[in-house]
Amino acid sequence: MLKFQEEMTELRKCTMKMASLTASMVERSIDVLLDMDLEGAEKMVDDFTKVDRLDRKIEESAIRILTLYQPMASDMRAVATYMKSITYMERIAKYCKNIAGAAQYLKDKPSYDVCRCLKPMGDTAAEMVRIVINGLMNASVDGFDRITDMDNILDDALRHDMKEIIDFITKCPESADVCTYYISVMKFIERIGDHACKIAEKVTFMVTGFHAIIE
Repeated sequence: MLKFQEEMTELRKCTMKMASLTASMVERSIDVLLDMDLEGAEKMVDDFTKVDRLDRKIEESAIRILTLYQPMASDMRAVATYMKSITYMERIAKYCKNIAGAAQYLKDKPSYDVCRCLKPMGDTAAEMVRIVINGLMNASVDGFDRITDMDNILDDALRHDMKEIIDFITKCPESADVCTYYISVMKFIERIGDHACKIAEKVTFMVTGFHAIIE
């Protein structure tokens, strides 16, 4: 039993480390792009490598715990939640790495005013991730009632701002290359919000024992 508790503690520690790093990447990603911060972009790529390593380590540890100890009730829900959540966190981190890649590509390209729409979307996605990561860390659903509305904000912004960018490309064809990257980043941000919703569903199950659909 002592060995089981030690391994559960280490599993939780690694999961929280991955969660904290993922949330930090989301908070930094849009500023890296808007500031064309190449040093920050390289750091984002390095951080993704760390997230990827933690993803594999946590999965292996979780499978070991399930196989050796067959935990009951709340411990089983916690392990299951960690296993599912790290999948979504790895995807979120990958989107952040892709945003960093956009910054590296666009560094010497002209900037266009339509990129201003990225910041509000990025802030909304970062807040969603902060809420669900705090929930995961503290075994709490506090703030989860805001997640659906915030996800709807991202969906509406994606539709509205994409139209604005496409209209701008029509008027300014030479912007097509750069603006296509803006559109890709908007889609990455929207997907980050979707994955935050999925994490919220898993944390809700861990805390309450009941499944929820958050979208």
